[in-house]
Amino acid sequence: MTATLRLLLLMLLPVLAWAESLPLPIGQTPVLPGPYMQVWQDPQGQTDFAQVSALPDSAWRDVGRRDASFGYGGSAYWLRLDLHNPHSRSFGWVLLIGNPLLDQLDAYGLDGERVYRAGDQRPFDWRWVEHRQLVLPLNLETGETRRIWLRMQTDGSANLSASLMTREAFDHQEQRSLLLQGLFFGALLAMFIYNLSIFCITRDRNYLWYSLFVAGFSLYQFIQLGFALQWLWPNAMVWHQLSFPLSSALATLFGIHFTQGVLELDKAPAPYRWVVQSLKACTWLVVAMALFGPYTPALFGSFLLLVACAVAAFLITLLRWRAGFAAARLFALGWFVLIAASLASILSGTGLLPYSLLTLHAQQIGGLIEMTVFSIALAARIRHIQEAKRQAQTQLIAQERHLRAEQARHLELQTQISESLEQRVQERTATLQETLHQLSNANLRLAELNRRDGLTGLFNRQTLSEELTRACARAERGKQSVAILMLDLDHFKQVNDRYGHLAGDACLRHAAQRIQQRLRSSDLLARFGGEEFVALLDNTSLDGALDLAEQLRDDLARHPCPYQQHSIPLSLSIGLHAGVPHDPSCGEHWLDLADRALYRAKAGGRNQVVSYEAKAFDGA
Repeated sequence: MTATLRLLLLMLLPVLAWAESLPLPIGQTPVLPGPYMQVWQDPQGQTDFAQVSALPDSAWRDVGRRDASFGYGGSAYWLRLDLHNPHSRSFGWVLLIGNPLLDQLDAYGLDGERVYRAGDQRPFDWRWVEHRQLVLPLNLETGETRRIWLRMQTDGSANLSASLMTREAFDHQEQRSLLLQGLFFGALLAMFIYNLSIFCITRDRNYLWYSLFVAGFSLYQFIQLGFALQWLWPNAMVWHQLSFPLSSALATLFGIHFTQGVLELDKAPAPYRWVVQSLKACTWLVVAMALFGPYTPALFGSFLLLVACAVAAFLITLLRWRAGFAAARLFALGWFVLIAASLASILSGTGLLPYSLLTLHAQQIGGLIEMTVFSIALAARIRHIQEAKRQAQTQLIAQERHLRAEQARHLELQTQISESLEQRVQERTATLQETLHQLSNANLRLAELNRRDGLTGLFNRQTLSEELTRACARAERGKQSVAILMLDLDHFKQVNDRYGHLAGDACLRHAAQRIQQRLRSSDLLARFGGEEFVALLDNTSLDGALDLAEQLRDDLARHPCPYQQHSIPLSLSIGLHAGVPHDPSCGEHWLDLADRALYRAKAGGRNQVVSYEAKAFDGA
């Protein structure tokens, strides 16, 4: 009986040893394996796998946390996890490590004797799965139970943030994650381009600092989420490690400059300026530490700097708001959101806050809200500046009117006292300046009228000649085709004789309008004389010119001119010439060729388009 009991106990030992195994999930819901893990801390980081696997069970302690987070310290942490496949088939699973900034991660027991070695301080192509995060594939047969060991060591946050799911669930989650990340970075890119464009237009440096702040924050997030190591510098391990605190410090520096400019701290009392200069000095110190110092002090320095700047900016905006700076209330809201998000992210890294999707993406959500609020605040600032400018202009106008009234009374008093020569000279000088100003404006209007046809409003023949010379010179330099259309209203004399000259004028205006609306903004239409028009088409081939000419002819034929109770039918005869000019002064000659083609069109029965072709005309 005793021997039988001992044999039964020996048979149950494997079952008892795997009693805490984690059943592999199916479906779309991932499982957080943290509470099922056991951990052993290696402060020196020198113990190998053979020694760890031989440790007694008493040396291990339960993790007890969903995220398996152990804060900052630099120790190596060994984790073991027992997995069991209770399902009728193998679905293929993935263990996703949600912390892309782990320096080193080794996994034993995934695939026979192969050891998975990855991390952001190892080349990206070491990874078994090409992914921004650490992805460990698992394959367990039906009923199989397996133990895996993970070794995690990093100078940053020792936060595993692991989740276990089927490969199908992983693919689904990855698609959704990439969509959200694309929307996030797309929004940041839109903010960057928008505010940089406003800076280029207005030259307001606040928009430049804000654009650089958005760019720095975007780079910081790109690094933190693992995209930078995957796509930008997959083998630059040293640069990747220092880039994280460096990008954080640069984004903070640009945020300080932005806040200083928008809240006008240069004009504020001395304590404000002292705080700003101190924060700038601390930022440059963190930049130097990131470039030349150890990683861990630079990392903690960037975190402390971020919190200090956010808190200082929040307090300063509140004080400025209290002092009557209306735009500060929106900035106070934005900094409060960023403070809350940053604290949630930092405390999650230290292990004080549990891992969740909210803490994982808190800084992204907070940063996006904060930047949106800042964009609204910048727009409100523009409106405030415009309103202040309008009020200042109103005051200046009122002051000017008052000064003019005072001046008028003064002049009147002076006139009554004495009609001095100096006063008369001033009055005559003012009159002369006004006359010269009016004459100058009249000359400008006259010059413009001289370029236009008084009836149709089109350019006149003189303007056509000037523009034709320029167009030929441009086409000759660029080796581009140019086209000239000579258009003539058919039987126009009969229109005048039948309906009167006023009707003829209406027909000319109607034809000019119909032709003009089909031309490009870069084309030129001029009235050549009488019922003749000339269209100058830049960068237009012969086929394009013929097609346009047919459209013009057909359009006018289908749209008669409405005049009083009449509908006057009109038609066009069009002659054209197109090609690449070889002489920049060939404009008048080409105009003559188009006129010859027009003559052929009218001789051929009118209401048609004829192109000048040298061979055809020579044969004719």
